[in-house]
Amino acid sequence: MTSDLAGKLFRIAAAAATVGLAACVHAAAETVPLGQIMAMRAGISMLLILAYGLATVPARTLLPRRWRPHLARGALACVAMTLTYIAFARLPVTQAQTLIYLAPVLVVPFAIWRLGERFRVSTAIALALGCSGVALILGLTFEAGRYAFVGAVAGLGAAILIAVIQVAIRAMTATESTLSIALSFTVIVLGVMSFTALAGNWVLPQGVALWALVGAGVFGALNLVCLAEALARAPAATLAPLDYTGLVWALLADWLLFSQVPGPLGVLGSILITAAALVVVLRRARPVVVPPAAP
Repeated sequence: MTSDLAGKLFRIAAAAATVGLAACVHAAAETVPLGQIMAMRAGISMLLILAYGLATVPARTLLPRRWRPHLARGALACVAMTLTYIAFARLPVTQAQTLIYLAPVLVVPFAIWRLGERFRVSTAIALALGCSGVALILGLTFEAGRYAFVGAVAGLGAAILIAVIQVAIRAMTATESTLSIALSFTVIVLGVMSFTALAGNWVLPQGVALWALVGAGVFGALNLVCLAEALARAPAATLAPLDYTGLVWALLADWLLFSQVPGPLGVLGSILITAAALVVVLRRARPVVVPPAAP
């Protein structure tokens, strides 16, 4: 097997792990508070990422060189993760995951503002496709009721914050390793979300909920590890479009696990947002925007 092919397979596995995380959160949220889900997911992922890092790279690589960017990114990520998990809990996996796909499109305006990148025709096309897809999904969730509509708005808010975070990460990678960024994120989320236990609403997970929580931590760690392994084997420009195979995994998860089949308008909205993201990541005139790892 060539290095390029191995990289592509790792990237597809990372996309599948993202959907697995979304499905586990969706299942666990029926009986477990979101704060507890986030804390347990972060704790399990932290241990797995730490073990992987210690086994593959020097220990010093896992430590931040500059703490302030990690703390700022961690604070934003806590909010983004909360909004993401609200979307995962309230929406079908396909719709929630597709809204997160909007993040690479939203990176572009922030990159124009912060990094001085030029506005192009492809940017306008991507934004138009993305907005059309969001309008369809918001319209469908509004008809479905307040519970689903709040989930859709949360997903959109998460995509906006993830776009801001991605611009920050692009600056951080000049001095920080990918694993140190991932590890500091899990530590900060675990610390912040552990305080939700003081509200007294944490529960003792059992049965499906327990396995879903474990699965969320495992899939979250797998996403980051597979992403790192993929980037070590193949160029980012070749790998980035493969993240959107996640739409297929999401449709299968909704169908096989939750007996939910999106209607024609829901599928169309998902396709429009995915197409918008692909316009961005396939654009050759500028560096590829790598889609975000699982929150």
